[in-house]
Amino acid sequence: MKPDIIYTMIHQKDIERAKGIKIKRLENLAKACAEATSDDMKKLWYDKMMKLADKYNMRDYVMRRLIH
Repeated sequence: MKPDIIYTMIHQKDIERAKGIKIKRLENLAKACAEATSDDMKKLWYDKMMKLADKYNMRDYVMRRLIH
């Protein structure tokens, strides 16, 4: 018996809900930092991301998962 694709497929919204708002915010800041074109804007987004990581006590997560 073949499983129904509707029940086995995980949607992007489900993944976002499972991650939590803190991780989503940190990922958005990492994306903004990566897409910034000037060094000043990269520094701005990086500093904001690290400040938020310190607030959430997730600096280790940011350094291991988001910074590359």
